[in-house]
Amino acid sequence: SSICVLKSGFLFAASEFGDHGLYQFQGIGDGDGEVEASASTLIETGGKPEPVTFSPRPLKNLVLIDELESFSPICDMKVSNLFEEETKQMYTLVGKGPWSSMKVLRPGQTVAEMAVSPLPGSPNGVWTIKENKSQAFDSYIVVSFKNASLVLSIGETVEEVKDSGFQTTSATLDTKLMADGSILQVVPTGLRHILSDGRVNEWRCPGRKQITSVSCNERQVVAALTGYELIYFELDETGQLLESEKKDMAGEISSVCIAPLPEGKVRSKFLAIGGYDATIRILS
Repeated sequence: SSICVLKSGFLFAASEFGDHGLYQFQGIGDGDGEVEASASTLIETGGKPEPVTFSPRPLKNLVLIDELESFSPICDMKVSNLFEEETKQMYTLVGKGPWSSMKVLRPGQTVAEMAVSPLPGSPNGVWTIKENKSQAFDSYIVVSFKNASLVLSIGETVEEVKDSGFQTTSATLDTKLMADGSILQVVPTGLRHILSDGRVNEWRCPGRKQITSVSCNERQVVAALTGYELIYFELDETGQLLESEKKDMAGEISSVCIAPLPEGKVRSKFLAIGGYDATIRILS
């Protein structure tokens, strides 16, 4: 579907219905006896114009150097364990016409099933989080439901934890390991800042307002509240998560997203806000 000629003497051909190819030029077809053909050139034969025709032949001026396997288009796919292996395989029907084929895909890494636990309902959010910065792997799985949260510890077994500091009697909107090793849990009624020594600091929404959307990085938190209100929090040098600014927006906020913390910086400069009026605003 597309051809790109490189100055280094290569040609890359992208195919819509087959594998992509990288070719190297061996010649440009300017030798004696080379057949030239052009669809725009017409030969007068018997008073009637006819397009020039040519006979296809194997490549002469190009050599295939490398091939990039393509699965386009995937017409159908099924996941099954027909070979009774440790992990299931993906069976795909790919290609078009004479280039059609069935390919079997296997995971590149072996996945081991550690635990199976029935849930009390349908979750609306799942997060994994470390207990502190020094850990190489995540320690907790946080599962959020409509009116509750479930915290599971990850070890040789996966089991429910009761003393994690997380609030389990309400839904979890987000959770984050902060820059100082503390853990943030965002619930509809406010923020729970779980310090490394086990103490918990809480910030509650004013009045009957609730958090509708939230975004955070390792040092900053932005929460959108009912009533068109936006509140910005920042982690200070003493490890306290403090309310820094409040802003009233023109309409109801549907989503917020703060940029990741740049390396070597203490704050990100940009925040995106989506509204139900089909607008996106960038604040700095």
